[in-house]
Amino acid sequence: MKQIQHGPHTLIVMAVFLLLSCSGNDKEIIIEPGTGIQHDDFEYSVLDHSLQKFIATNEDTVTTDGNFYIVTFKVVNMAVRVDHEWDNSIAYIIGDDGTVYENKTTLQKKLDETRSFGFQESYVTHFQSSDSTILVFELPPTVKNPYLMVRGETLMGDFFNGNRFKRTKVKLF
Repeated sequence: MKQIQHGPHTLIVMAVFLLLSCSGNDKEIIIEPGTGIQHDDFEYSVLDHSLQKFIATNEDTVTTDGNFYIVTFKVVNMAVRVDHEWDNSIAYIIGDDGTVYENKTTLQKKLDETRSFGFQESYVTHFQSSDSTILVFELPPTVKNPYLMVRGETLMGDFFNGNRFKRTKVKLF
């Protein structure tokens, strides 16, 4: 069996790659709505957001003691050949006390009855294209300074910026 030998250049490249992938900065990044969050070849953004006390449908009205945060969320796929698969759990809101609030798909479906934004359970954003949806979060009245964040696995492009997308918060107040 022949053993593969690595030259000094290979070891240097591997060491630099390891340092870049492990030296992620833990500092949070605060951005305004409309600013993109880069995740490898994909960009996420909050196009718009509003607060509502109720969601009216054709058949009933859903109310809350707190606020419904209605967020128009956009995904841009800048990849040359790869489609991007994502679903309605891609984003979440974090409150000032660190509590995580998830998108409520049942309320998202109800909102789609009157706004007709094309609700889907999951999405495939083809390369060199974009998609958007409206997400619905229910937050208690005690939350004053919420931020939207996105989830995702670390991809090759994320190594070079220290997983910046995992530290970026979109200001919703």
